[in-house]
Amino acid sequence: MTDEIARSRAALIPKGYLRAAVNLANIALVGIDPATGKFEGVSVELARDLSKRLGCRVEFVTYPSAAKILEKVDHDEWDIAFLAADPAREDRLLFSPAYALIEGTLVVREGSPYRSFADIDSDGVKICVTRNAAYDLYLARRLAHAKIVHASTPAEALDLFVNGNHDASAGIKQALERFIGEHEGFRVLLEPFLIIRQTIAVSRSHPAAGLLVLEFVEDALQQGFSENVVREAQSNGITLRK
Repeated sequence: MTDEIARSRAALIPKGYLRAAVNLANIALVGIDPATGKFEGVSVELARDLSKRLGCRVEFVTYPSAAKILEKVDHDEWDIAFLAADPAREDRLLFSPAYALIEGTLVVREGSPYRSFADIDSDGVKICVTRNAAYDLYLARRLAHAKIVHASTPAEALDLFVNGNHDASAGIKQALERFIGEHEGFRVLLEPFLIIRQTIAVSRSHPAAGLLVLEFVEDALQQGFSENVVREAQSNGITLRK
């Protein structure tokens, strides 16, 4: 091992093992098997693959939203985080190339007139959104007329939408499809308003760590992902980058 690689490794795993932050609200990428209690999903398998490459174990640090992960960037709680790339986050994070793409879309009431993002960006419309989620940051830049109503987590955003005088709720496609499968009288807009680029992020204060993560993701993109990552992607409707 060269001195440079050793320094990068030490920067990435200062505790001697990999601490991977995962957002439990992003059910497209991470979940917990109810039968075994084990973590599963694309992000989980990628973290395991990276830990094998580093020759160490991995521990998962869970958060209820992306915003909570971001709050702890400089608190030494995690080494890598599975987050969407966004310009509003670049002052605090270094992002790997995107390893997967997921859709950000909207759920509305069955009888509503809204069929597209253009329809819903209208005066008087209120959209429930998880604060500092990738789709929140995007909508804040794009909406010209509709108003955002913030919630702390995706579940709270959906609850606000259902029980309040609001017109839609934003979220990832998989979560919203699960919601309409469990609740009658709602539908998900067919076309996404955002393609979310999922990455592995590190604190901007640790550029050497970022280089190791960059190399790991670039190798996966060039050589193909492990069988476990591909299996989880297929089972959750995730599009892996090539």
